[in-house]
Amino acid sequence: MSNRWLFVLSFLLLLAAVRAFAEEPAKPAASPSPVTMLADLRTNQAGIFEYGTWKGKLAVSPSGMAVLGSKGAFGNGGFGRDLPAPLDCTAVTFVEVALGTAASNQVPQITVALNDADGTQFSARIAIEQLVPGMPVWLRAPKSAFKLNGVEPGSDSKMDWTKVTRWHLQGDWTTEQPMSLIFVALQVRK
Repeated sequence: MSNRWLFVLSFLLLLAAVRAFAEEPAKPAASPSPVTMLADLRTNQAGIFEYGTWKGKLAVSPSGMAVLGSKGAFGNGGFGRDLPAPLDCTAVTFVEVALGTAASNQVPQITVALNDADGTQFSARIAIEQLVPGMPVWLRAPKSAFKLNGVEPGSDSKMDWTKVTRWHLQGDWTTEQPMSLIFVALQVRK
């Protein structure tokens, strides 16, 4: 084939590609992300508060927030943080937590809790006893699993999902066994 024919063929292919691109229907704008990160615990989070047996037993590392069971952290502890602004979680379907356990962990569940603007706290429990030690995973709790925990009823005992103001990650308060795990992140998903 001569150079002239190659040029004509290349030009025709280019013209067809341009025409196809021009005739392509407009794509809708990208929809907002279905995920909202509440906490990336691989970085030092300002404003973290600790309580129960976890007070003074947390360590920040590049992998996440470690609960140091060898130092006396048991199931009856937790930590959390106030959100910088109230978050509307009405469209949320799941609350997800990334974590990994250590071989020494003896606590079978964790608790994820959220507070609204008047202090009402709803929580859900997530089983962790079947996790392979040292292998962090994302676990999810459906929003429908969150119930009033009775410890913090707020002023009306009803969760206002339009004004979530605080999150908590807790152990299993029904046991005082050693808790050894690392929390990586917490997010909500539509």
